[in-house]
Amino acid sequence: MKTSIFRSLLAAAVCFGLLSAAAAQDASFFEDDLFGDDMFSDDALFGGDSSGVEPVSGTGSADSVGSASRGTAAGAVSTFLKTEGVRIGGNWSGSVSPAWTWTDPWHDGFELDDFDARSLSADVGAKVFFDARPNEDTRFYGAFKTSWPFGEQADIGVFELFGDRVWNDRLFFRFGKHTVKWGVGYFWSPADVVNITEIDPTDPEAQLEGPVSLRVHMPVPGTQTNFWAYAIVPPSIEPAALVPEDIAYAGKLEFLLGNYEIGAGAFWQRDLAPKAMLTATGSLWRFNLFGEFVAGWGSDKKFVKNVATSIPELPAGPITFEKDDNGVYVSATAGFMYMDSKNDFTAAFQYFYNGDGYSDSARKDLIKDSRDLVALLETLPPGTVPGLDSQNASYMMRGLVANAGLHYAGVSLSKTGLADDKLSVSVFAMASLSDLSGMAQPSVSWNFFDGFSASLNPLFWWSADALWGAGNDGEYVILSGGPSVSLSFKATLGSGKF
Repeated sequence: MKTSIFRSLLAAAVCFGLLSAAAAQDASFFEDDLFGDDMFSDDALFGGDSSGVEPVSGTGSADSVGSASRGTAAGAVSTFLKTEGVRIGGNWSGSVSPAWTWTDPWHDGFELDDFDARSLSADVGAKVFFDARPNEDTRFYGAFKTSWPFGEQADIGVFELFGDRVWNDRLFFRFGKHTVKWGVGYFWSPADVVNITEIDPTDPEAQLEGPVSLRVHMPVPGTQTNFWAYAIVPPSIEPAALVPEDIAYAGKLEFLLGNYEIGAGAFWQRDLAPKAMLTATGSLWRFNLFGEFVAGWGSDKKFVKNVATSIPELPAGPITFEKDDNGVYVSATAGFMYMDSKNDFTAAFQYFYNGDGYSDSARKDLIKDSRDLVALLETLPPGTVPGLDSQNASYMMRGLVANAGLHYAGVSLSKTGLADDKLSVSVFAMASLSDLSGMAQPSVSWNFFDGFSASLNPLFWWSADALWGAGNDGEYVILSGGPSVSLSFKATLGSGKF
């Protein structure tokens, strides 16, 4: 729950202090990064929120070509942004993955054919987009997704749908449903309070789904300073019930400070905790550094107030919650990505301080009380607590324990280009440093030919007893139903872009 402001600020200071010290060692590398050709890319000119859009290829109109022939930068940009016709593209993916799980094989013994669970999952999905740019001041973009299992009716979702307008080469407007580039974290991004979906640490580069919003972008001429303003329509299961007071507002200033690109922003929506955030990105040699700091007045999280552990407590509810609308809640993160294209090697690391987590003692009490509730329900006749039995309570316990710690870390290593570019190996791991529990997933993949590959992916859920480790009360082993090993085989056929 709410922790001391001193500890929170100390964690944030360490994150940004490490970044600042590292960046001060190398200034020349930043100039290529921040002042390179990327500033004239299509995404930079239109705001760059849509990571699903590929660079436009094709000829410009006669007017734009004529402007470009005069040798001006404006003419080149005009040629680039104006296209004939509508561009259509997308991607398709298909895979099948059987998996087997052995629970606690370290203590119960391991036999290959004596697994505790097995499953079969299949993925068939597609994303299709259109991109129309009738002139250099106008753009229309839409992206649609579908995936198996398909319903009886058309199962197609709108992922992005927006229009861009430019006024006097000074203000850039975007309205519609679109992804917002707000945070800079890789596995976690506490600063991203705008997008509808959060980063999945197991697939950190997947594009996030954004809300319906109006965005106004104002770059400051002759500088690398940018102002961004958003008016956001919050997602709702009853859109007809929305009123003007429900609109959320966010703003951000981006500028260069020495060798860093700094972002300072704020977010406000009624009934939610107002937040201020600070982000920083930069490079040092082959390391891309990033950090985030977020402070909110109050928290949006519902904290567990009480877990019933005796029969007299049950009428008041098996679990009661409370919100804290006062006090400062701080989260922070820092990390790096290392890329060596010559050797086809990539590494990423990130530390995350979760200001919405519980203190060590409160987390331990929560887990103990949750286990006592499960044990209590096992002794009662079915239906004693409507809609809740011991099995449901076990699943509920996992939801209570998820992200309950204060300190987390994630790391990934990837090596490609082995065996004539057919073999790839990688490992991903994340852990709760609060209780020394986590998961690790190595992977070996073989590419038979373009569009067809197979991979072997063991998955380990673990928790340590040594030091301050929580053993079987560790967060990740509770989430997985106990220490376990899973082995999955994944075959991918026909996936690609068009």
